[in-house]
Amino acid sequence: MDAQIKETLSSLHSRHIHGIFVEDSEEAIQKIMNLIPHDAVVGIGDSTTMRQLSIPNALKDRGNKVLNPFEPKGSQTDSNDALRWHKNMLKKATISDVFLTGTNAITQDGKLINVDAVGNRVAGMFWGHPTSIIVVGRNKIVRDMDEAFYRVRKIIAPNHVRIRSVELGGRNSKTPCAVTGECSDCRAEDRICNIFTVIEGKPFFTDLNVIIVNKDLGLGWDPSWPKDRIMQIIEKYKKFVWVPIQKES
Repeated sequence: MDAQIKETLSSLHSRHIHGIFVEDSEEAIQKIMNLIPHDAVVGIGDSTTMRQLSIPNALKDRGNKVLNPFEPKGSQTDSNDALRWHKNMLKKATISDVFLTGTNAITQDGKLINVDAVGNRVAGMFWGHPTSIIVVGRNKIVRDMDEAFYRVRKIIAPNHVRIRSVELGGRNSKTPCAVTGECSDCRAEDRICNIFTVIEGKPFFTDLNVIIVNKDLGLGWDPSWPKDRIMQIIEKYKKFVWVPIQKES
């Protein structure tokens, strides 16, 4: 096990958060299946990591009821009915038996840092159900809070907006970062950096499980990494990121 991962797991345990290490996608799916009862209703928070691992599909195949506001029927039709369906599903997913999502960053001392536009994903991590499962790739581990917020503000959020709205042709974003790929701390109405959260310990009424996968997943990197590794992260991300459509007027 990588020393950085080992330290992160130890820090999670010290915070009474159940940290789990897995080598690959298959082991990650198996660990998640073991944590979720067969009859549990599972809510999904928007997470490219989840889709890269095909976890929602694996749960459906096993017979679990999965509340996924980000499945194709909610994103591939240009109608206000789809938007209403999406909002309703967001509410239901947040109060399910088990909530499953990813994280924007995790520090080596065991803190989970996230940014959200709506708030459902971050709220679902610590409230509304007895069990939360957060899956994170090795590329999301950072040294400390300063590096975490730098990554989230300067790398993850602006690149996320630019990739979805410009490169993949999703809903047109009016934020400057959609064009520049850089954060300007804007006041645009469709800004996605609306809610920041830091989880420093186990919530009183929610069992928090963090599964660290020994592979790059989701969006996140250190600018000093080799360009080939960064490009692989971005290209894989493009294949699985949820792209919201432009709502009808």
